Amino acid sequence: MTATVRPRGPEGARLGRLLLGAAAIVLVVLLAKGALERAPDGPAAGAPAPDFALPLLGGPRDATVSSSDLAGRTAVINVWASWCPPCREEAPALRRAHERADPELVAFLGVVHRDVESDARDFVERFGLRYPHAVDDGSFDRAYGVRGVPMTFVVDPSGRLAAAHFGPISESRLAVLIEEARAGAGAAP
Repeated sequence: MTATVRPRGPEGARLGRLLLGAAAIVLVVLLAKGALERAPDGPAAGAPAPDFALPLLGGPRDATVSSSDLAGRTAVINVWASWCPPCREEAPALRRAHERADPELVAFLGVVHRDVESDARDFVERFGLRYPHAVDDGSFDRAYGVRGVPMTFVVDPSGRLAAAHFGPISESRLAVLIEEARAGAGAAP
């Protein structure tokens, strides 16, 4: 018995490319799914929030903001970058939440993630974000387990991590997390 070898032809080449493309898409989806479901390496909900001290965006050289500046209030810490489309999507919700919050009870802090400072300042101005923003030197990312942007952390008034939210956060979700943190209930990420 002899086997006949036929050239693949245009249909075979097209099918090969289609199968290769489908395999690549499946691989990307599986990798993304694993990355999104993986818990961050930072503290778990209920654990003490790590201390930090970071330079203020656009401030004098020695101006910093630290975790102690937020102590005693519920803190909303949003990690973002100007080059991030989902960060642009959530910025108006953060602005509105900040405008409605009582500054005696709730503190907001933006943490700039791997960005050009001038672009970050333009972003803050364009979206009217009137709360302090700090520039991460990588220490915040490591301590809090930041796995991408945007990522929002809510710390309760006692200094414990109440919630970590990966991805753009809605105004309603943020309001729930703030209330839970203020009530001492905390929230699972």
